[in-house]
Amino acid sequence: MKKPILTIITFFIVAVQAFAQNITTPNVEQKDDQSTIIKKIETNSQYTIVTFENYAYQDNAWLQLNKEIFIQTDLSNAHYDYVKSENIAMVPNKNVLKKAGDKLEFKVYFKKIPSAAKSIDIIEHAGLSRSGINYFNFYNVSLTEQAAATKHVKVTDVVLLPPPPVATDTASTGLFNGSASNDMQNAMNSMGPMYASMAKSVLDAQLAYFKQPGKIAEIAKLNKDYFDALVKVGFNYEQALKIITANGLISKSSSVTGQ
Repeated sequence: MKKPILTIITFFIVAVQAFAQNITTPNVEQKDDQSTIIKKIETNSQYTIVTFENYAYQDNAWLQLNKEIFIQTDLSNAHYDYVKSENIAMVPNKNVLKKAGDKLEFKVYFKKIPSAAKSIDIIEHAGLSRSGINYFNFYNVSLTEQAAATKHVKVTDVVLLPPPPVATDTASTGLFNGSASNDMQNAMNSMGPMYASMAKSVLDAQLAYFKQPGKIAEIAKLNKDYFDALVKVGFNYEQALKIITANGLISKSSSVTGQ
């Protein structure tokens, strides 16, 4: 009778050790790619599997994976190398997300890490990245602590409407008669074309402003920095996209003098 009991206990201990590192939305101390999150880390009898989710912060955003990616634990400098992956293009191929806000979930399989590990680094490309490229580098990823709950922010779209038409004050119509009344009516009628001309001038000036060399790239970088800052303080990617869309740093009536 003792042998079956010992067998069950042994099996239970092995099973607990095998799944002790499974964690969803782990806490990440630092990362180089702000558009990607780690959804899950799981270790089975063969692999340590990391599930990622990438959000497109702009139209036609792309991503790819280098097979040189590896895991390093808090236990030693040993590398646990890439084995295989699912639903992610490998260099030189690319996945393209056509619209801002689109997302792609993918898995990367690594050699199995020790059960005693409490945190890991995931390194796709060590050191400084080339300009414009963000690698899947995640540092001090906890295997025991989940990330703090994401703040929920309600984003309200604001639509600017023209002022309502001025109601006619019939009680005061008697104050205007003859040529004075006609002059007032003519003045009001002329305001429409004047406003149309002003609006056209503003639009023409905006177009000239944005056509300045390097101006579009400058604005794009500013919006990207704004997006990264929103994510860093706790907004998730969808919320950050809505915020920069509804409340961009460069307003639609931006200065036309280049200031």
